Amino acid sequence: MKYLLLATSLTTPMIFIKNHHRLLTHQKTKRLLFIVTSAQIALVLPTDAAEITKGKNGGIILNNQIIYEDITKSKDGTYRDLIKTNGTPALFTSGDADIIYTLKEKNGKTLIDCAIAETRSNQTGVSIRKSMCDINKELDQNYAELGYSFTDQWKNEASTIDITSLTMHGKSLDITKGNIALIEIHENYKSLSDLENSTPDTYLRKSNECYTIPYKKTFINYSTTNPTQPIGIFVLVTPEKYEFKKYTPTDLKSLPYQQCTEKF
Repeated sequence: MKYLLLATSLTTPMIFIKNHHRLLTHQKTKRLLFIVTSAQIALVLPTDAAEITKGKNGGIILNNQIIYEDITKSKDGTYRDLIKTNGTPALFTSGDADIIYTLKEKNGKTLIDCAIAETRSNQTGVSIRKSMCDINKELDQNYAELGYSFTDQWKNEASTIDITSLTMHGKSLDITKGNIALIEIHENYKSLSDLENSTPDTYLRKSNECYTIPYKKTFINYSTTNPTQPIGIFVLVTPEKYEFKKYTPTDLKSLPYQQCTEKF
């Protein structure tokens, strides 16, 4: 069975097309994974009418000619598969972190566009939800290591966060995760349970006005052109389908902010 899909990228406005998955729980990581039930998935990109097909033995085929071997089967303790996010195929890995790799085609090659990662600090337990875009690296069998190069750095940064206000004094833990166009991105842990379950509230602060994001998983987006400066956020609006909504700096400025309260 084959699906022909309009290609989109998480760096452009996205169109959601209903996909067909079944959810499994990975026994090692206890994370939710997507296993595609179709025999094949095809991605048609409008620029060159290119097609990416999931082949046999973990391979991926571009235009029925170029074969990328050893892409989707598990490797070195990392689960790997071809999934769909926002209606288009992507790669998913689960090991030290859960990472979605969005794909694009250029000059007859399959390139990794974004790596959207979810993990947490081993030292503090603080959640890490970030993405790196404009990667533009050709897909190969070691692509999972690329994502870990980002998450390892993000884990090191999160390990320095002081969490004693929550763990020792029972007070809420408020962390400023980044700043986009004078808008601060905050995570707020009200309890140890929030920390243990990686379920902080995420809110934006613009001067004395605040806006609470009404979803539990917010990913701060970066670009390889300036990897330390956030350029926007992705919000996971439908977890069971991996449907994301993108917010640019302009989108963030136009949200309905209200006067900040004692809550934050």
